[in-house]
Amino acid sequence: MDGHLDLIKVNHINAITDGYADTVTHFRDRLGFQLNMEIPDMGDGTEACLMTLGGVMFEFFAPKERGERGQGRLLDRFGDHYSGIEYRVPDVVAARQLCEAQGVRIINDVGHFFHTYPGSCLGISFELWDGDWHAPHPDNPRFNDVHPASYWRDEHPMGVTGLARISVAVEDLDAALGIFQTFTGAPVIAKVERPRAAATGVQLQAGDAVFELLAPTGEGAVSDYLARYGQRIRSTVFRVADLGRVERYLEGQGFSLVPGDADDARAIPPEQNKHLLFEFTE
Repeated sequence: MDGHLDLIKVNHINAITDGYADTVTHFRDRLGFQLNMEIPDMGDGTEACLMTLGGVMFEFFAPKERGERGQGRLLDRFGDHYSGIEYRVPDVVAARQLCEAQGVRIINDVGHFFHTYPGSCLGISFELWDGDWHAPHPDNPRFNDVHPASYWRDEHPMGVTGLARISVAVEDLDAALGIFQTFTGAPVIAKVERPRAAATGVQLQAGDAVFELLAPTGEGAVSDYLARYGQRIRSTVFRVADLGRVERYLEGQGFSLVPGDADDARAIPPEQNKHLLFEFTE
């Protein structure tokens, strides 16, 4: 079977975090995330929830304890970290067949959705489903529909207008580009230099999202990240209406903003944000 994944839309970015209650409190009460749905028991000792900021949804997985298997093992090894991304695809069966044809290992296959093994594609576990978490779900009383774009732009104190890009730390840019394009078919849309992170990279369009693959050019933020976590998602970059508005709000919440990877970006230091790098750009 030839071809690549038919990626339509990012449903949510996935992260593993330590402590469910602390996760909800941090992102909802300090950053202004909307809590869309709580998932109190996933059947493997993990609590989870869907939360949204500026139309960018996350699923946070909080293992109840560290262990030798599953997400508890990953939490024990890495601490808080990005684990992958869920995409909407038109046909889960076709996506499964494509993965099998490419030798991409499938894990946690529950039928109507499945995850890919992170080691198959730059440390990113792709969760593939044919549904849309950003649409209303009147048949699910536990789900709070995502606020409209006008709310995030005009009423939310940070004025977040969407997802600018997802940054991925990679060891070798050419090799990573080949792996990512073979699996997703994403075309290159730009080359970038990120001297603040001591990195060079490319941007690719994968469905409705831009991925930025960054490889180190020397010692710096990207090389440090690779040494700690290996290849995987490193940063979520939010697009905002006014950086000054973002800075005023976050500083009022006790965050100490620093320069982001790009010249036009500001960032919350990961150690202040459950070890997840968030950046903001106009």
